[in-house]
Amino acid sequence: MTDPAPLGQPLLDYAVIAEPFPLYAATEGAPPTTLHIVVSNGGAESVYCREIIFSLPHGDLAQSLVDGDKDGDGSATGWTVEQIDPGVPGLDIALPEGDYEHFRATHQDEKAKVDRSGITITLNGLRISKEPGTARIEIRETATKDLGNWPTSVGYTTCALTKFPAPEVPVQIVNDFRAEKPEAASGGNVHLTWRGPTTLDYTVSYGSGAKAADGQKDTIRDLKWDGTITRDTTFYLTYDINQATHCLTTTVTVPDPQLTGLTVTGAATVKGKLTVEGDADVTGTVEATEDITTRKHFLDPKGTPLRGERQ
Repeated sequence: MTDPAPLGQPLLDYAVIAEPFPLYAATEGAPPTTLHIVVSNGGAESVYCREIIFSLPHGDLAQSLVDGDKDGDGSATGWTVEQIDPGVPGLDIALPEGDYEHFRATHQDEKAKVDRSGITITLNGLRISKEPGTARIEIRETATKDLGNWPTSVGYTTCALTKFPAPEVPVQIVNDFRAEKPEAASGGNVHLTWRGPTTLDYTVSYGSGAKAADGQKDTIRDLKWDGTITRDTTFYLTYDINQATHCLTTTVTVPDPQLTGLTVTGAATVKGKLTVEGDADVTGTVEATEDITTRKHFLDPKGTPLRGERQ
């Protein structure tokens, strides 16, 4: 690494947005955060850029941004984005002292320019620190407007990101409770999913027409449930927030249901084949427009077989 030259002004503009947004100080079990860094040229002349280094303050302080195991990664269309250490061979930019996570974006083509089309650099898998406060991402660019005449000093700027105190989980953050398919054949599979934080305990409830898959628990945190179904079933997703229980529902229909009992108070019409595997008790008249065939006998109330008269 060469001796640091005085820092210059950047030729490009930078903006950072977090996903999810807004950015909250991390809580127990919080998922990783993604940062999108938008690089643009606000001037009238083309800017040639071959390298940009982003330094994210690391630690557990209010001014720290990340506090993970430095396991994030990055990407950008047409660029190589990698996490680096200050002593990496070939590094010709002096990095700040202290605890940082450094990401370097490089373009091998020195003729690649930034004009009307900008660059979006995405940093994934970042663990945000737990203390609310404002952190500053340090940015060092190697860029020029005169191709072939690269400056001896880098352009330097910072982008401030505020980590807000983590709020109580809002009820609306749990949503989109649904079945992968709204209809299933009797005995078919059901796959339920929903959106929400993985720090909550969710309970899936249902009637006797559904059954959990082997190994599937009904109280879970991983935002999915698998099972089977034999008849129309409404599934209930319940969870507790702020000492109150909340509920979402979704229904899966079955066109060929299996029923444990059925009472019909009105007329019942069967347009297809009717198979009765057990006894059939009829208290009214049985009428048929076609022949009635039996493999046994029709019996009178005394159990005597009936004989029809031949015409």
